[in-house]
Amino acid sequence: MVVDNTPFNWTPVYFLVIIFSFLLYANTINHDFTVDDGTVISNNNFTKKGVDGIKEIFTNSYRAGFWDRKEGLYRPLSVAMFAVEYQVGNGSPLAGHIVNILFYVLTSIVVLSVLKRILHNFHPLIPIAAALLFVAHPIHTEVVANIKSRDELLSFFFGILALQLLFKFIDKNKIHWIILSYIAFMLSLLSKESSVTWLGVYPLALWFVTDKKISGIIKISIPYAALFVFFMLIRTRILGTFTGEQEILLINNSLVGAPNKASELATAFGILARYVGILLIPASLVFDYSYNTIPNITFGSPIALLGVALTIGGLIFTLRSFSKKSLVAFAILFYLGSISLLSNLFLTLEATMGERFVYTASFGFCLLTALLIDKLLKVSDSKNKSASTILKPNTATILFLVIILAFSARTYSRNNDWKDNITLLSHDVKISPESARIRYAYGSALLVEKALKEKDNNQKNIYLDQAIEQLTKGVSIIPNYNDAWYNLGIAYKEKNDFKNAVYALEQARSYKAFDTDEKLSNAGIAYGNNGQYDKAIADLKASLKLNPASPDNYNNLALYLGENKMYDESFANFKKAISMKPDFDKAYYNRGNIYAQKNDFRYAIDNYKKALSINPSYADAYNNLGNCYAVMGVKDSCLYWFNESVKLDPSNGKAWVNLSITYRNMGDTIKANDCLAKARELGLNL
Repeated sequence: MVVDNTPFNWTPVYFLVIIFSFLLYANTINHDFTVDDGTVISNNNFTKKGVDGIKEIFTNSYRAGFWDRKEGLYRPLSVAMFAVEYQVGNGSPLAGHIVNILFYVLTSIVVLSVLKRILHNFHPLIPIAAALLFVAHPIHTEVVANIKSRDELLSFFFGILALQLLFKFIDKNKIHWIILSYIAFMLSLLSKESSVTWLGVYPLALWFVTDKKISGIIKISIPYAALFVFFMLIRTRILGTFTGEQEILLINNSLVGAPNKASELATAFGILARYVGILLIPASLVFDYSYNTIPNITFGSPIALLGVALTIGGLIFTLRSFSKKSLVAFAILFYLGSISLLSNLFLTLEATMGERFVYTASFGFCLLTALLIDKLLKVSDSKNKSASTILKPNTATILFLVIILAFSARTYSRNNDWKDNITLLSHDVKISPESARIRYAYGSALLVEKALKEKDNNQKNIYLDQAIEQLTKGVSIIPNYNDAWYNLGIAYKEKNDFKNAVYALEQARSYKAFDTDEKLSNAGIAYGNNGQYDKAIADLKASLKLNPASPDNYNNLALYLGENKMYDESFANFKKAISMKPDFDKAYYNRGNIYAQKNDFRYAIDNYKKALSINPSYADAYNNLGNCYAVMGVKDSCLYWFNESVKLDPSNGKAWVNLSITYRNMGDTIKANDCLAKARELGLNL
């Protein structure tokens, strides 16, 4: 056999990795914000300040600009980047998606460089395949396609970069490389707290990959540990606590509901087995694994036993192979170490499981996969390590190619699911139908993003029915799901089903008291439309205490005071609403209704006409003007106003009925019957 000893040219490989990693995620560039993006970007008060918000970002917890909830997370680097991107991109998600892709491309370059160094004694196919497996793996879609997961991207990028710079220091013996490595590690910590696991990776890498003695490894590793202590001091100062303790809710983590510690531990081991499963076969991916996607189990469950076997088996192998400096052992330790803090074995997290949690650990998985295939097919036993041996069809090349192509197709397909909230949620609810959070998120998205913005009443009701279905399922999974009950109440309110709206809202506030003007206002409106005026008045007054500058709340309060026959107070509140908003057509209309209720039809007519002078397309005002003239016996006038109402809004069934009655009173039974037929077509029970 002729052996080609020409040095391997890595330049084309780097170009391949750059182009490959970019093209894999290019279809996410024009995607919208999704799921939790709002908490750190579009709805975060610090981020929306742009560059001016960076100081607040670095001196507060992770999502302090979104809520005032006590939180144990400190990840300022990604949020500071979001602030800059928000300012540059005027709040558009475009900049965020582009930056995520660019960081993934940069990560792929560093990953190839690190693998090339770790596997320098192997056939070039092995580090190339391992790098491409990492780049193509579908489990990374959440990290790249979801802008919010920048913390994961940065954490791994700076962590693996620090490893590459560490290798540079060992190979070149230039002090600036190790200084840069320490800086990169600190940036990794500022990206995400779980970067602490790199503290174990660096000494292990020196042991398994280099000839450094233990004393030298310890000496190099001490500054990494010192930087972690420094980071923790900063974090403690910002959060006010060393541990960053926070309440872990059942909705976020199923393990909170485990009946005992043994069940909690068994479920955690089962989750470890699930991670291996989706790394091997990433077919069914979902953005959320919260309650009750993964039920709590016991050690009698096969998946719990599998998790125990994989974990303990891996540790036993590494212990036996440690002194031999087996790279298979290093890959296993990298995987287990990186996922350890995110496994729920040692710390109860704010999530049961997450594909993003295995992003860093997947490097170890891809390295292990390449090493095992190399051992199986003896690729590195070949003395010929030229480019031609990689391109030449052989079992190993074909196997790697098949896996990488399958991963790539799945990644590209999964990216499309992340297009926007509705697309993602409508897909994932089918994959994970028992997730209360997905049901809530999908129902809420249908309500807020679709129903509340829809102008066509028929289509709006379709969206509302879909939202109600999802939210109802959400509260059936977790009966005390306050947020789901609240949005369910809003959906029923928008559908004018006020009886069910009141029930849902009362359920919501039974689990958590309403403490915002918006919630109290919505409850007041639901009570008022359900005829429970005393409760409506009480909630609207409470809402006005929190927000005394709301003309809408004064208007609604005035309406229900009037319906409760408290006329003096009613008119005083109408006056307040109109003084705050002189062109408030609805306030004039409602005041007209109260005057009509008092049989003060002249004042009612004046108010309806004032409403129409502000809003000439106010169909209900035309209809009620007709009612006033009908009661006053002015048939011609009432006929005119009813006709104007149905011209503006042909779906106004009450106006058609009024028109029918008017024509019948005028002796025109043909037109009366035609109008009645129109009302029946609209679904009125006559």
